[in-house]
Amino acid sequence: MRYLKELTRSELAVVGLYHESKKRWYFLNSPSMAECSLKKCSVVSNPRGIFEKVLREKRPYISNTLPQDPHYRLPRNHLPLKRVIIYPVVVKDRVKGLMMVANAPQRYGACERNIVEKLGSFYGFILQIKEEAPEPPLVNGDSLLDTQRARTLNLLVGNLAHKFNNLLNVIWASLELAKFHPEGRSLENFLEKAERASQELSALVRQLLLYARGEVLGKKKMALGEFVPRVLDFLRSLLPPSLKLRTRVQEDLPAVWVDPVALEQILVNLVVNAAEASPTGGHIYVKVGLTTRHRHLRTTRSPYRVRFCSGVPAKEWIVVEVRDRGEGISPELLARVVEPFYSTKGLGRGLGLAAVRNIVWAHDGCFSISSRPQKGTSVKVYLPILPEEDQT
Repeated sequence: MRYLKELTRSELAVVGLYHESKKRWYFLNSPSMAECSLKKCSVVSNPRGIFEKVLREKRPYISNTLPQDPHYRLPRNHLPLKRVIIYPVVVKDRVKGLMMVANAPQRYGACERNIVEKLGSFYGFILQIKEEAPEPPLVNGDSLLDTQRARTLNLLVGNLAHKFNNLLNVIWASLELAKFHPEGRSLENFLEKAERASQELSALVRQLLLYARGEVLGKKKMALGEFVPRVLDFLRSLLPPSLKLRTRVQEDLPAVWVDPVALEQILVNLVVNAAEASPTGGHIYVKVGLTTRHRHLRTTRSPYRVRFCSGVPAKEWIVVEVRDRGEGISPELLARVVEPFYSTKGLGRGLGLAAVRNIVWAHDGCFSISSRPQKGTSVKVYLPILPEEDQT
């Protein structure tokens, strides 16, 4: 939504998602006026007025004289809308989502409409992946990738992400060239914002690739004792005041071959999950150390633990542990938390732990989750210290 507002210079941006089973719309809003009645997240069963018109016709809508539209109708105390662009996100001939910007100081034209449509198309791309994702079988986590459904999902996500990434590269290169064009000097600020947006979209596509293919493109030998604290310092700055990040990184850790971008993604996902599991605050503990006591186990007898082991032999392992004292996970749900688009929080939230597992396997590592309801969760990532010749 931030990019929607900035790139179109709008006062208001809204992103909507339709929940088919509940037959409700969920709108995430970014109002900029205190007197607006919009909440950060609004739930609507039957949108009226111009929204009803757009959803019925399944076509983008743009107006710079909105109060004159006969469909103009808003709830009491709603922020007045003077001009608007609404883009319905259509997947398989059904409206699954919506994007809207409103009240820019300038008239909306082809440029702003193109921005909303491009971002809306990417939103539709994500929703289509969610639509195509089959219901995963109720099996143990480490056998999930052996099913035909999971292989189909891998192929789908991989191909779509690869094609979309190619398009982003073209956009990125075009923006760079436009910066040096004489006619583009006055647009420099806009181009820089568009470039940052394309970089962020590219990062999302990279996450899809990390899940679909376990793709790690830039492995290099790194001292985690220096890299991990920098990432954790950044994450600490993003946590709310009620949450404290406690870290302990063993000194003189041996270097290990990793993709730093992929490793950072692991840490971000695990710390974010721990924060969401601790809504009342508390502590998140991150520990990085060295161990020789790791055995490969494909299954576990405990219902409170799941393990995913690569089977790669190694004498020493770097262990990254993220632990919280939050709500925990029941045994019935624990085996499913690494399934793509599965979430214990209701609506599917993405690739999260599924991506973490595939990244770990791409590093010949192992991954375990231990959790008890109301007692918290511990996630351990094991990265092998392999001989130099095995890293080629």
